[in-house]
Amino acid sequence: MRQKKVLTLAVAAALAHMAAMHGAQAQSAADNASATEKAAPIQEVVVTGTTAKNRTKLESSVAITTLDSDKLVKLAPHSLADSLQQVPGLWVEASGGEVSNNVSPRGLSGGAAFQFISLQEDGLPVIYDGELVDVLLREDLTIKRFEAIRGGTSAILSTNGPAAIVNFISHKGTQKPQGEAKVTVGDYGFLRTEGVFSGPINEDWSYAAGGYYRRGKGVRPIGMTADHGGQFRLNLTRRLAAGELNLSAKYVNDHNTFYLPIPLTNPAKPRGVPGVDPHYGSLDGPDVARITNQTTNGTQTTDLKTGFHVLAKVLGADLQHDIGGDWSFRNNARYTRYDVAPHSVFNGPNSYLVRASNRLDPAQYADVAGLLSRFGGTARLAYAGTGQLVDNPATLNGNGFTTDAVAETRFRSLSHFVDKLSLTKENENNSFTAGILFASQKLHEDSDYGARILTEVRDQPKRLDIVAVDANNKILGYLSDKGVLRNAFFYERHKGDMNSTSLFVNDEWKVNKNLRIDGGVRYEIARYDVQDEGVNAAGSEVPGTSLVGGTPIPGAFNPDGSDKDNIIANNYMRRAGTGEWTRKKKTIKESSYTAGFNYAFNDHIAAYGRYASGTNMPTLYSTDSFVDGASRLSFTEAGVRYMSPMWTTSATLFHTKFDNLSFGETNQQTGDFRQVFVKTLSTGVELEGIFKPHKRFSLEYVATIQDATIDGIDPNAEEAKQNGNQVMRTPNTQVRLIPTLHFDFGDIFLVYSHIGKRFADFENSLALPKYHVLDLGAEFRIDKQWKLNLKVNNVTNEIGLTEGNPRSGFNQSSNGSLFYARPILGRHATLSLSYKF
Repeated sequence: MRQKKVLTLAVAAALAHMAAMHGAQAQSAADNASATEKAAPIQEVVVTGTTAKNRTKLESSVAITTLDSDKLVKLAPHSLADSLQQVPGLWVEASGGEVSNNVSPRGLSGGAAFQFISLQEDGLPVIYDGELVDVLLREDLTIKRFEAIRGGTSAILSTNGPAAIVNFISHKGTQKPQGEAKVTVGDYGFLRTEGVFSGPINEDWSYAAGGYYRRGKGVRPIGMTADHGGQFRLNLTRRLAAGELNLSAKYVNDHNTFYLPIPLTNPAKPRGVPGVDPHYGSLDGPDVARITNQTTNGTQTTDLKTGFHVLAKVLGADLQHDIGGDWSFRNNARYTRYDVAPHSVFNGPNSYLVRASNRLDPAQYADVAGLLSRFGGTARLAYAGTGQLVDNPATLNGNGFTTDAVAETRFRSLSHFVDKLSLTKENENNSFTAGILFASQKLHEDSDYGARILTEVRDQPKRLDIVAVDANNKILGYLSDKGVLRNAFFYERHKGDMNSTSLFVNDEWKVNKNLRIDGGVRYEIARYDVQDEGVNAAGSEVPGTSLVGGTPIPGAFNPDGSDKDNIIANNYMRRAGTGEWTRKKKTIKESSYTAGFNYAFNDHIAAYGRYASGTNMPTLYSTDSFVDGASRLSFTEAGVRYMSPMWTTSATLFHTKFDNLSFGETNQQTGDFRQVFVKTLSTGVELEGIFKPHKRFSLEYVATIQDATIDGIDPNAEEAKQNGNQVMRTPNTQVRLIPTLHFDFGDIFLVYSHIGKRFADFENSLALPKYHVLDLGAEFRIDKQWKLNLKVNNVTNEIGLTEGNPRSGFNQSSNGSLFYARPILGRHATLSLSYKF
């Protein structure tokens, strides 16, 4: 309660200070008769989070952040998630590379992908449930700007976005030919070309077309070029007598490396282990690039050269039309068909990191005992690629450790259709909108395959086999098969479909010249129909358990039941599909609602407030995903916005409650799954703005200070002791400062980020320490058309951990001296040259 009171007083003090500063500026303007100081700032019109036309940021009753393409070029974000670090209230984990990153809003636990956030293109959700959304939405010069609202009306005007809408607005056709082209190189073997061009087709039609193509070895090189591909976008715009029609198409064909946690030591002050570079290291590499896995659905191959591959085709149509009498309508529709195939090598729990000498001990590991019982001799390690025996396991790679990992391949094929039809009546004092939002998804295939493998602990590791040798070091038999310890360690297959229909109304009323109020409600009905293939499972997930048992691999045994070769691992599959499908259907009905206000004191300062409650619907990727229904977010927020030529800023106080959130872990000994439902509470303040005391200097800032805790666990449950813990992976303090020196030829700037302490796990057993990141950038305007941008990221090579090890469950205590975690990317630089006409 004391912290909430302090935060409330902080916002009140900020409001009073802004009002006082405006008064002082006004007095100075009167005294000096300065035209610049008297002038009201240019009002920025926003289209996200409102149903009214020409609503300015100062008039909005939502917390909103806007970034245009010039700002994105200047900051040179490494990924879409990276660009969202400019939005207060969001915790961004951008350490996974260009795709499959995590962004968590206002006290939601980290690692939740984009849950509760609706990522949009031109006012429509990219995908209904946000799954793998950042593989479909890529930033390039075809994006004109993005607008991000936190909370506000997001629960009413979109699906599955009660915490935020981030709307990426693309370039449309123009009647005047214009465009921009850019080439970017990086010091990590990176080359990217991109552009956007627009112009007239005739007096009524115009076009905008562009995209990007790039290749790169990655900041964490894996010994191959797995980052390659791009996208193309086309908008055709038709001017109408009383409106506009925009037809759009997009094609994405891209491959990316997905970075996963790596072994580290000393959790209090993380550092690398011998053989693994914390800045640039990865447990991916050429020797583990192609792993075969025997399953009941055929041989599956994990191919790191393919990487995280997406192939998407998108078609859209957006019609806006005035129909007279203050009435207008808009119908915005999009069809998407995409296939995603992530290929990656996942780490296991921290317990999978073991000393190589211990891994050969039959007294500690039953699988080694079984190997020696069958073949006799002594257990040794051998390199799977060459057969060469490891001389001294205790000094292997300078650290003496091996690890089990999972070579995973997933195939997801999905078609998605969304249509938003709205009817608006708007006059000088009121804007009323009613509409229907329909979304449909068909999951053609969702398959997940994984083989457990054994490797060294080093950058670009080699696969290891455990073998039995005689006194002359002749190999008698193999426990593993070319590094594979367990075929079909993972095996899941799903298919199904869902559709959602939402009815919504929103009204924005101008009470007088100062006060605006608004309210809205959305009622959604979502229907699920999903099938899962049955699975027979055998054996434990713990390394070292017997590999004998499970479903026989076809052709592994002779007719008399004897093994056809001297390899144990290629005899059985741990998980096998039965060919029988279980079907579940469910209908979920939920309502969302909100009310807010904006009071503009004058052309410079306004206050706003809101209460809202909205839902995040389940995914359709298994019959279990929707059993427990929707999760809910309720929040209260109040803020103030101040705009002047010298200072533009906003401060928002918020209190959020997330309900019906699921946390789960699998017991490594028994294989039993344990699930806990919690709610999280967060009270905090968000700050953002830019201060320009002199034409040669400005300071931008983004900050989030919150108290995010776990609550609501049944007092009788074993996990009730976790009530009051800090929400896992999410920091309570984030500060981002961008001081900039402005010259006639361009800008030189720093980006300083402070990330507070977090905990890797539900039980708060492994602390992730606070860290600081410093970036350096410069923008040189060669002339009116040519521009050069330089950006050096993580100048000091900080080892900042964004996450621990999600595979270690509720408790992630380090395994002796080692633990898995995912650090931010090491120091790297990019240089771009752009031409605008």
